[in-house]
Amino acid sequence: MPSDSALGRKVRELRRSRGMTQKELASAVGVTGAQLHRYETGATRVAASRMIAIAEALGVRPDVLLESAAPEPMPSISTEASTGEDLLELIQLFSAIGDPKNRNAILAVARMMASTNPTGGGNGG
Repeated sequence: MPSDSALGRKVRELRRSRGMTQKELASAVGVTGAQLHRYETGATRVAASRMIAIAEALGVRPDVLLESAAPEPMPSISTEASTGEDLLELIQLFSAIGDPKNRNAILAVARMMASTNPTGGGNGG
């Protein structure tokens, strides 16, 4: 997942800035060098307790590592390629759906589509 890779990059960046080798950091947190490499590349998800240990070994608060893994904020409507007319039509169509189950289904689809395309850019179709 992108958040695992971002967390790994932050760990690597902090480790290098402190002049530590992977082996030194791995030893400090109780894992193998290979396991730390997997954390840094995002191949393996870091458990919360391990992340706390890594943060302590690097001399930072755990939230410093978490900030790097946080998803990007949703783009604001004003920066989207969608026109106001598109949004107005979408609101009107959605408002015309009377069945709450159908509304929930539309919301679920929209959420799914937004999460698989975090940049907000559609295919323009």
